[in-house]
Amino acid sequence: MSVHDLVLLMLTLAVLVMASVLAGVIGFGVARWAGLPIPDAVVRGAIACAATLTIGIAVLGILVTAIR
Repeated sequence: MSVHDLVLLMLTLAVLVMASVLAGVIGFGVARWAGLPIPDAVVRGAIACAATLTIGIAVLGILVTAIR
């Protein structure tokens, strides 16, 4: 793997982490809007963040394998 490929992979992972954090914040906001208490809303946000990150890494792994 060249340095260019590694930098592109790291940038993609950084964008993926930011997108999953955004999904977690949105999940927290929707849970609070629905009237859940803060601890339950944090759990919902964490689940949304983890699910988004898991799916993104799985898709990224498939794409990196398919390109190579």
